[in-house]
Amino acid sequence: MAYRPARFPGSRRVLAADAVARYDLRRTMMARLLASNPALSLLVLVGDVEMEELDLEPHGGAEQVSASFTRPEPEVHGLVIVGSLQVDRAVQHPRSASGLSLYVLGDLKARNVAISGLELVVRGDLRVSEVFAGAGPSGGARLDGDVSAKLLVSDAFPMLVGGGLKAPVLENGRARIGVVDGPTVREARGEVPPALVLDQTVLEGSDEFSWPRLKAAVAAGRPTLTADYLTGRTNLESMRELRRLEAEIDTVLAEHRYARAGELLRKARALGAPRAETGLKLADAIYRVHHGTGSREALAEALELLDEALGPKPDAAAVMAHPQALLQRAAILLQLREHDDEAFEQAWRDCSLAAVTMPAQERAGIAGLMGQWLFTRHRYDECVPYLRQALSAEPQDGAQHGRLARALWMLDREAEALPHATQSLELNPADNRMWYIRGKCQQVLGDPDDARLDLSTYLDMHPDDDLAVEALIVIELDAGQTDQALETALQFIEQHPESDGAPARFGRLLHLRGRYDLAVPLLRRAMQVQPHDNTIVRDLAVALNETGHDHTGLDTALRRVEIDPGGDHLAYLRAEVNLALSDPNAAEGDLEEYLRRFPEAARALASLAGIRLLQLRPGDAEKLLAQAREIAPDDYYIETVAEKAGFTKQIDLSAATAAPAPAAEPAPAEAERPPVTQYSFRDAGFRRS
Repeated sequence: MAYRPARFPGSRRVLAADAVARYDLRRTMMARLLASNPALSLLVLVGDVEMEELDLEPHGGAEQVSASFTRPEPEVHGLVIVGSLQVDRAVQHPRSASGLSLYVLGDLKARNVAISGLELVVRGDLRVSEVFAGAGPSGGARLDGDVSAKLLVSDAFPMLVGGGLKAPVLENGRARIGVVDGPTVREARGEVPPALVLDQTVLEGSDEFSWPRLKAAVAAGRPTLTADYLTGRTNLESMRELRRLEAEIDTVLAEHRYARAGELLRKARALGAPRAETGLKLADAIYRVHHGTGSREALAEALELLDEALGPKPDAAAVMAHPQALLQRAAILLQLREHDDEAFEQAWRDCSLAAVTMPAQERAGIAGLMGQWLFTRHRYDECVPYLRQALSAEPQDGAQHGRLARALWMLDREAEALPHATQSLELNPADNRMWYIRGKCQQVLGDPDDARLDLSTYLDMHPDDDLAVEALIVIELDAGQTDQALETALQFIEQHPESDGAPARFGRLLHLRGRYDLAVPLLRRAMQVQPHDNTIVRDLAVALNETGHDHTGLDTALRRVEIDPGGDHLAYLRAEVNLALSDPNAAEGDLEEYLRRFPEAARALASLAGIRLLQLRPGDAEKLLAQAREIAPDDYYIETVAEKAGFTKQIDLSAATAAPAPAAEPAPAEAERPPVTQYSFRDAGFRRS
């Protein structure tokens, strides 16, 4: 096909073989093509050339009509400029995928260069005022001198720079640029993010470089770079520092040095690295460093980064790109906000999304995290299948064995829990609470000897655990060792007086076993520690009633509490309990308080009258009894008090009332009051060795 001389004025056609030898083009791809295609030809322009635009379309100057009447001529491979070339606008081939190869034996200067599928050789320097871009693996550029440009783009296009590279390289993940450095060639990596320097019209989406769009923009003369970048307002030094940091980050992450990676990632974010991607990497580094240590401050920072990058409802792209980040957020929420309902819902969504996006082999780990969430929220029945699935993939996970053992034990499935408790103790001995769990399982399954051994082992490590002591007491009571059980309870109470709940716990245990005489002293001590605990006071009242003694006032108070449980009668019941325990001094204040609120309580008035008699204040007693008789005439309990001088001593009530001015007589001091008997373990027949 003939070419018009007007396309390249002054050019002449020569055989490529002659040009290779004449202009020393032996190290070009064209020279290698000659072996299979010796008829290749070139167009040659001698001298410096200046043109407005250079169109390298392979058939751009053919006369289509006349060509059909002429014989075919050898294919033209390219254009040789024997001198320097200056192009005011662009070197390009907009209408075809590839163009004529270009060989410039001097310098090349242009505003833009956009080429693909051809060979470019520049013997001198290459100076491009805006963009020098090459695309595709076919062809390539050999640039022997210095290369300067506002931006250098290699979209899988091979480039070899023999001089100095004075152009920032676009970061697109496909750059193939080598720079000769002495005897070696070093790789020039991308350092400029597309979204930071390229005009939006040449981007695919928000931040992906598009070769077809850039090629079209160059052909139309539209801007390819942002105004800030063209005017120098974009800080390239910061970008270069950012690329250096990112290279170091990749290295330290590959070496699993996550603490150092965290420091570098923070610097990268400060220099303008992509916030979402860098934030996820930083969150991952923080998580790996601090997940085991439990640092709440560090994990809170990681959670904030994950929330910023993922949002409450991550879109599909974020889920597919970072499924591991979803699991990390769920795990951090479990550590920081395990009792928060919103945190649970967020973690459950994240785990569910991760389960459908991650490989099948990862799903057991996801199930383990979901099971751990359910276990933490005491949803034991629901967590068991998830924990079993996790253990099917990781049978040596001692922590998961421990959670499953606890869940099954809480569900009263001791036979299933026992082997997992044993596995947990073998694989995760740090979880020493498992000695207690296994001991309780063995106790229920009828193995008291092994249960006692495990519980004793646990108590060696946690001597202040009243639940474990209670379990030992039960074993001793089941074996008929009542004295030993009581000795165990008393030793614990003496050694750990700070354990407020122990006396009540042990007292109720003896109460349920029918040992009311032994339960009373323990429940009494519990009431002294927690006088406003309604359950303790009622348990003690019932135990006192079951001892077989006549406590009419106590019966009355118990019935009052049972008939009107919300009527605030606890003070009355507590007072009658203390009277039954022969401790009127402790009962006095409660009765006075109760009668201020319920002045018509006749039997409470009689009980307080009995205390006044014991205090040798018969005048006060007479008034109280008179009030009581007026409210409830002929009441048996009131008349009984009137006939007695006290609970253990007869008092002549008429003689007492005839005494001069009895009401003015001061109450005796505490030390002068007659002693009262107290319920004790000795009264119950127990002797400590």
